[in-house]
Amino acid sequence: MTENPQTKDSYLEGRRLESVARKQNSPGAWLKFAAVKAAKGSYALAAMGFLNSGILAEAGGGAPAAAAYERGLAVCLKGGLKEVALILVSRLAALRERAGDFSGAAAAYESFASFCEGAGAFFLAADAGEHAAELRLAAGEELSAYTKPAELWLRNAEYWKDKNAGDEAWSRRRAELYLEAVKK
Repeated sequence: MTENPQTKDSYLEGRRLESVARKQNSPGAWLKFAAVKAAKGSYALAAMGFLNSGILAEAGGGAPAAAAYERGLAVCLKGGLKEVALILVSRLAALRERAGDFSGAAAAYESFASFCEGAGAFFLAADAGEHAAELRLAAGEELSAYTKPAELWLRNAEYWKDKNAGDEAWSRRRAELYLEAVKK
């Protein structure tokens, strides 16, 4: 099938780049695919491409993995893709943590927590906040004033109020336990 360059079909270009990426299975090929999909607003497909690129770069010991995960996380946040963002943030934070960049890892989780809070996904937000707190502690920070995770657990409890007493009570207790731990 011959295409007129004036009427280039971005969908077909994306399919072609995906085929190349699958065959080459290289970080660069997946980045090209992801960039095209991100530019067209196909955020889930772009995130898949950035994730694949990051995994391959990470396996090869390459530093570009963090950049791929960051770009993938950005398209997830732009596209409202909580679950895929969770996968990307966990890989990004783990990569930074292994490199000794605890503050960078905490910042990644804080960004995700903020996104989830704005989306009304309070459990994911609170969980990400606790991950950030653990990483802040590993970075040597004092946590007594860092109450955001407890606040998010209480927002999660409010969400469950009149829906599920078990989840509401559990979330309230989780907030209490967090505050007890950081006040020591």
